[in-house]
Amino acid sequence: MSAINRLYKKDNYTVQKSMNLEDKLYTRLKEITNNEYDATISDVINACVEDLISSGNIKYYAKPDGEITIYRSIMLRKDNVEALNKVNRETGISVTRLINMAIKQFIDEYDKNEK
Repeated sequence: MSAINRLYKKDNYTVQKSMNLEDKLYTRLKEITNNEYDATISDVINACVEDLISSGNIKYYAKPDGEITIYRSIMLRKDNVEALNKVNRETGISVTRLINMAIKQFIDEYDKNEK
């Protein structure tokens, strides 16, 4: 991937979104981000969303029984919000659930590679 493809254009600005994120996923993502990456949690979530959308691997992931969700504010790229809304219209899966799915896929892959 070239440097040009890793940069965001100015018209793909970030917008603040508040949504319910699963506490265990968010806590694990925060731990990984703090220990491994020079990025904000929102940066990592945007990368997770981009991977989910580009892979087309949209497998419904139901919230585990007993899992609590916490209303959190994150910064999402405009293009990611538009892509998530499109997937929502096509599949009926909420944007919140899609973001939780994206985070879960990232964590599962990260944990698999750490073993």
